[in-house]
Amino acid sequence: MARSKPLWLLAGWFAAAALTLLILKWTGVWHQLDLNWITRWLRDLGPLGGLLYIIAYTLRPLVLFPATPLTLYGGYVFGAFWGTVYDFIGAGAGALLSFYITRRWGRGAFQRILKSKKLLSFDQKAEEKGFMVILYMRLMPFFPFDGISYGAGLSKIRFWDYTWGTMIGIIPGAIVYNVFGASLHDIWSFKFLGAVVMYAVFAIVPLLVRGRMQKRKVRAGE
Repeated sequence: MARSKPLWLLAGWFAAAALTLLILKWTGVWHQLDLNWITRWLRDLGPLGGLLYIIAYTLRPLVLFPATPLTLYGGYVFGAFWGTVYDFIGAGAGALLSFYITRRWGRGAFQRILKSKKLLSFDQKAEEKGFMVILYMRLMPFFPFDGISYGAGLSKIRFWDYTWGTMIGIIPGAIVYNVFGASLHDIWSFKFLGAVVMYAVFAIVPLLVRGRMQKRKVRAGE
């Protein structure tokens, strides 16, 4: 039981983080934040504002704050280009931090309770084809960003396979979300409508690819 203590500590940390976010919402603290003032403040800071954003994005997974709103906000504050740059650095660093935490303190305990044949099979495939597994999941917007990071840390995926799969796989999403966030300054402009189309393509194409892959599997099974 003592050997599983790190896993329980991780679970307790995330439960506390989730509870804190709920308390902030229930008490109305979120509504008291002046987002316009924060936006102006970050812009006025220049590169330092970008650094603060990167730090916030790196630590974001530890408090279970959703990635998408923060990514959109980066595009809104810093523009499509610098928002993408800052998001790429912060999201990549946060993904590596999440991976390290669960690999360091959760993998051992998880391995001892890993009994499902499907999970064991996936764990083995993850070790053999880790780069492609991570790259595929990062490119697909319907996979939870932090779920991939923490789950990979619990698996046998090699660190460099995970790192390269993540850093390459997050580029398309970073570009799309930051372009969309930057376009929110002028809703219904051509820039905004173009960003909506880009986002729709980014969301729909992976679903079509996934559907085709599933059909191929069915046909192969026949």
